[in-house]
Amino acid sequence: MSESRYLLIDAYNVIHATDPLRKLMAGQLDLARDQLAEMVRPIHDAEAIRVALILDSRKESLEVEHPFGARTFEYLYAPAALTADGVIERIVKRVREPSGVSVVSNDNMVREATRASGAMALRPEELFSWAQACETRLRQDTRRHNKKNQQVFKNGLDIDLQL
Repeated sequence: MSESRYLLIDAYNVIHATDPLRKLMAGQLDLARDQLAEMVRPIHDAEAIRVALILDSRKESLEVEHPFGARTFEYLYAPAALTADGVIERIVKRVREPSGVSVVSNDNMVREATRASGAMALRPEELFSWAQACETRLRQDTRRHNKKNQQVFKNGLDIDLQL
């Protein structure tokens, strides 16, 4: 996993900009967050990019969760004194290579600050197109792998099974 490529998602902003997720937002905030994570997971898996969903919270300090058990996919909960936007801006300013960072938000101010720092700014619809392309690539890779395995099994295994 490349530690130099990051995808930072202004999670609640993206959820609000996406009809199916916005509908969940009313009473099932955690479900909306988790569905967004599932939707973008193919980018993490296919592109070897560190993914962080940045979320506003009422917590005293920055908190991190790893929903899939991988340290390279995380939920970052902004402390109450700082918004998710503020966390995103700080991360972008502190990375060594801002050109390796992509930030997804529908907020013009966040996108402008992102570009000003040398990172790439994306809209939610661009994120979902990217995720869909990665999902397609992962499926194609799996089919190729399965086809190769079938050929190996078809040709038989060269193993002496006598004990």
